[in-house]
Amino acid sequence: MRFGAEPLCSLGRPIEPISYSHQEKDQASIMCFRIPKPRATAPVGSTPNRRHTLQVHGTEAIYTLRRALNFPLIFTAPTAIPMHDDGTPGGVRQFYTSATLHRCLRKLFYDLSRGQPTLDRKSLQNFLEIEQGESQDQVTEILTEETYKYGQFLEVWFTRFGVEIERSISYEDKDLTRPITNYFIDSSHNTYLTGHQWSGKATVDTYKRALRQGCRCVEIDVWNNDASAPSRDKSSAGSGKDSPRSERSQKFSRNTLHTAGAHVKRIVDSKVERARQLAHFPKVHKRGPRCRKFSLSGPSSGYGNQLPRGYPDLDTDSDEGSGVRQTTGRQNTVLARDEPIVMHGYTLNQPIGFRDVCVAIREAAFETTHLPIIVSLEVHALADQQERMVDIMKEEWAGYLIETPHEASPNGTMPRLEELLDKILIKVKRATLCPENSIAAGSLSPRLGMDNDAGSGPDDDRSIRRPTPKVPICQNLSNLAVYTHSEHFDTFEAPSAKVPSHIYSISESKILDLWESKRDELFTHNRHYFMRAYPKVTRIDSSNPDPSQFWRKGVQMVAMNWQKWDDGMMLNKAMFSGEHGWVLKPSGYRSHGDDYGQTGHLSHRAFDLIITVIAGQDIPRPKDMPDHKSHSFRPLVKCELHVEKPEKRSGSPGEGGSKLRPIEFEQETGSGRTDHPEFGTNRRELCFRGVPRVEESLSFVRFRVEHEKSRYLPLEDALAGWACVRLDRLTTGYRLIPLTRPDGIKTEGVLLVRVVKNYR
Repeated sequence: MRFGAEPLCSLGRPIEPISYSHQEKDQASIMCFRIPKPRATAPVGSTPNRRHTLQVHGTEAIYTLRRALNFPLIFTAPTAIPMHDDGTPGGVRQFYTSATLHRCLRKLFYDLSRGQPTLDRKSLQNFLEIEQGESQDQVTEILTEETYKYGQFLEVWFTRFGVEIERSISYEDKDLTRPITNYFIDSSHNTYLTGHQWSGKATVDTYKRALRQGCRCVEIDVWNNDASAPSRDKSSAGSGKDSPRSERSQKFSRNTLHTAGAHVKRIVDSKVERARQLAHFPKVHKRGPRCRKFSLSGPSSGYGNQLPRGYPDLDTDSDEGSGVRQTTGRQNTVLARDEPIVMHGYTLNQPIGFRDVCVAIREAAFETTHLPIIVSLEVHALADQQERMVDIMKEEWAGYLIETPHEASPNGTMPRLEELLDKILIKVKRATLCPENSIAAGSLSPRLGMDNDAGSGPDDDRSIRRPTPKVPICQNLSNLAVYTHSEHFDTFEAPSAKVPSHIYSISESKILDLWESKRDELFTHNRHYFMRAYPKVTRIDSSNPDPSQFWRKGVQMVAMNWQKWDDGMMLNKAMFSGEHGWVLKPSGYRSHGDDYGQTGHLSHRAFDLIITVIAGQDIPRPKDMPDHKSHSFRPLVKCELHVEKPEKRSGSPGEGGSKLRPIEFEQETGSGRTDHPEFGTNRRELCFRGVPRVEESLSFVRFRVEHEKSRYLPLEDALAGWACVRLDRLTTGYRLIPLTRPDGIKTEGVLLVRVVKNYR
């Protein structure tokens, strides 16, 4: 809906604008519309085209018209402002302001111009330099006119300087000259899953999605394919003696329980899905004397192809050809009989092919960036299947796979990030001297939900563990771990702790325990060598810990459950936004930084932060709120600071626990009205004074938009939208905050805020 000469709305009846005037002083809007009576309802003989006039004054005009028409109208001002946007070929997109946002921006303009229709260059220069924090040289170079009208003011501000809340980072400006251990890496845990850790679906699409969104460390759990193992070794058939492989095949396969459980789950899921989809379609066949009975069993039925679009297929599982076909609804997966599979062991997850995962990684790995990826292999397969893994990776990742040390970085040193562009690194354990036949196939039980190279965890994990024999890694697979090989953690004094390429994978709870007892050793280790944190075993719902508490301890890879968007994933998104998956550590956290030393010698800054929430546009509504209830939407904005307290940095007691720590700095505004709110002057200023000395690059400010009435009327989820920004990238002045839905999908919604940050 547009004002002025642009079309306003199409509701089946024309709405003709008579006049639209904007009073400069009080910003009051006057709208007058003619609403012609529909011709179809006009009685014969009546005056044709009798028109009714609706005239509304002031700020209630929009709400009155919406109530009168009983339609969720969105009034958009005629101002189209060009903005920076890398997603378009020209790098600029048209941003249309709503009437609410337009009114706030115009008020700002007249405050700066002291009520005059034009703004002089000196006033605009002061606004850009003092309020917006722009550089003096850039402002002087761009401002060439003596005066600026309102439209020119917006164009110069939005287009030449930008209004984004987050300072942009250019790929060309990234420092790629440091060793790879000096970077934080965007990492994923159990990447193949889509939901619940025990019953979620496995798919290769999750690898593509994660890589395209910036993830640079993915995980693959590899198992033997049961169909590939013969019942008896041919070499022993004549001797009458069973080979080790034959003895193993006579026992229950380690995947038998999983296969049976997954099969039952597929049957139940297919029936539930069929019932759900049938419930969403009208009856297409009505049984009667002339109605032939039809079958849903498949193509053999004469009506098998007459099902409406969206009905589930009911094909049963079958084994055909050279592969094992597993069918669930309309999704078919063919697993090659002689190739390993990817799955979450001893759960109800359906397996996917290892080759399919490798193909998906190859297709998406370098679509959005040239920075390398690390593939973390958790291997439960035996030697013959490990050899197939090596063959598959070399085939599918030819030209990308690191197989030998880089010329400039032999085995004794870690390579620089710039030396590994468009490369895939393998993280896997080193080959052992343990013979293959020392482990029975039926005894390869993984620690449920834990990495096979991890150290012992806290007491809360021990109650659900199983004894875990080590899976011997074949030499050819071990050779691929050139710069990133997994090691079992014992102590920081162990010989493995000094090998440059080692990686310790440790559960979140164990790392917090180590921080309590060996803070300096942990932090010093992470300056020079890799460490990976992964969610504890009890997070079967795919929830996430607070990753920032591990980044502050120098942990490079915090494996997140990308299956669930929660508080932890919001912080992870803010950390790596625009960074292409690799973030250079602060100076004091690197192996050779300017502030090299213990954690107590790191430089931090104290500051005051004041955020004024002014207005919003296209605010997303809670998922439980239908469109026709948008007029009752009362959004409020909660602002939270995620910073580390000084006593946490010193390693004093109280750091334990893996949940997000209680937010000490949290405030909220009063509520606005509808999805285009203006927050007025009451309770819209959020002041965070005396923020303690923190490392800004490891601290965050988060905005949550919620429905006010959800406090009293229970909704399934009160969160309507969110945004999260790293403090070192938080820009000052008047800014627009883009909002994201709770499920991680970007929206058109924005908040207009004013940010003031004063350092002490």
